[in-house]
Amino acid sequence: MTEKEIKQEIRRLRKCKKDCRAGTEERLSLHRKITELKRQIDTLYVIEPEKEKIINEILKLEPNIEDFIDIRKHSVEALNIHLNRLKEKVK
Repeated sequence: MTEKEIKQEIRRLRKCKKDCRAGTEERLSLHRKITELKRQIDTLYVIEPEKEKIINEILKLEPNIEDFIDIRKHSVEALNIHLNRLKEKVK
């Protein structure tokens, strides 16, 4: 499954979960399926060592960036551009 398909499935399961009554076995199983799918999304990306170094530097300068975007998707060049801009702001 691609990331897009996984996210669509998560949305569908959330809608079903919302309609279920709290504490029921059906709702709990839906919650487990959703968390399993979220773990699958995390395993889709293999981060190269060079990319990981840049991501760590960006996170030091801007720790909340992962709340807004998924920086693992971007190329090394794009991450370098962002890192340079962050360094200019700090100066």
